[in-house]
Parts: sequence; C-alpha cells; structure tokens
Amino acid sequence: MKLTTPLQPLSFIEHDPAMYNTIKGLQEWEVLGARCSACGRIGWVDKNTVLRRWGDQYLMNLRSRFRCDCGNRTDNAVLIGRLPR
Repeated sequence: MKLTTPLQPLSFIEHDPAMYNTIKGLQEWEVLGARCSACGRIGWVDKNTVLRRWGDQYLMNLRSRFRCDCGNRTDNAVLIGRLPR
C-alpha cells in the first residue's frame, strides 16, 4: 500500500509528543509526514490511507509505525505540514 501524498507542504513543524492530537484532528490543509531519526529523510503520507490502515491514532503513536527506506522504525519525528491555499 502506497502511503505517499501527491502534494508537498510549503512549511512544516515537528509534532510535540506531549500534545494529544489525532489524525482526524488535523485540518484539511495539513498533511502528515515523518523525519527519520537515523538518516534524516523526510517523507509525506496520505492521511486517509493512514486512517484506513491504523484508524484514528494519536500522532505520537505514529512515531514507531512509520518505517524509513533505510529500515529505521525507532524515534522518528511526526511532522505536520501546511499545504498552499
């Protein structure tokens, strides 16, 4: 199942794990992504595909679910990007 999003955000922030945000709580113009803690690669995913695959999760729970192309699954940062309007 391909998780990549077709649009790249203009800007993004790293999600604070102390915040209890959910996938469904993201705005329509926000996209979900991750930064690998091992190699630093940044990737963007389709929110609807993530919802179908894992359900409405707290964003902090996605840190260990995303796997980078380098194989890393630990300590990844969840990113929230803003699409152009």
